[in-house]
Amino acid sequence: MGRSQKDSADLSASIDAAVQKGLDLVDVFRGAPAGRRELERQARQSARQARHVQRAYAARKAQAQALTIGGTAVSASTGTVGIIDLLATSTGDVAWFAVSAIGAVAAVIGARAWRRLLPPTPIPTIETAPALLRRGAIGHESVARYTAVRVQTVQVIRAIEPLHADAATEIRSADSQAAPALNALAERLRVLDEMSRKMPGSAAADSARESARAVTEQLDRGSAGYDVLLAAAARLLAEPSLARPVPEVLEPASSALIAYAHGLRTASQI
Repeated sequence: MGRSQKDSADLSASIDAAVQKGLDLVDVFRGAPAGRRELERQARQSARQARHVQRAYAARKAQAQALTIGGTAVSASTGTVGIIDLLATSTGDVAWFAVSAIGAVAAVIGARAWRRLLPPTPIPTIETAPALLRRGAIGHESVARYTAVRVQTVQVIRAIEPLHADAATEIRSADSQAAPALNALAERLRVLDEMSRKMPGSAAADSARESARAVTEQLDRGSAGYDVLLAAAARLLAEPSLARPVPEVLEPASSALIAYAHGLRTASQI
């Protein structure tokens, strides 16, 4: 009797595993949702823009350094040669001193450009989409909801930027600070799901499922914070005049979302 029950349980587990593999295969062929693809595209574009700004700054800095160092070297060397020539021939060649003067001027121009060159203001980048979670996994709906609010956030940034650049900057900054912590929660859910699937019936699997439920609640609170931020952005656009200060409308919601993400990062380091 006991053996028959064990065989039935094994057969049931095998069937469940085969069904899940089939669902996973369907998800692969379906590909990522359009909203997720848009979020990933915006993240790549944002990263490219940030790299372009850094490269442009590095190029200007290198140019100023080269002008300063090269001008100083030319001025010193040609001036020295001119003095030696003057002492040796008693007449000297004025061209040496002319070249030295040109080098000195180039060095001064380069030094001034170097001193005036300021590092670029960090541009908040758009984080990539969170980890995909299989259908039926604990937290699947929460990850889908979080992905949806991230997509809506990127869309709001693009829509509001021509009308209110400060508001777009505020929302982008909040997203860039909150998304990494919430993406980490989605990744933890994926890992916990794999643990529970690979060790069915074990204490470790039970613990993984319990942990996944707790992480799901944390992710839901983060998504709620995004909802509040998006509602604040909608209120700002609904104002009769766009001259209303951004901090008055958006800062409470953005600060709350950033603070929650900071708390998640701090807790994860304990």
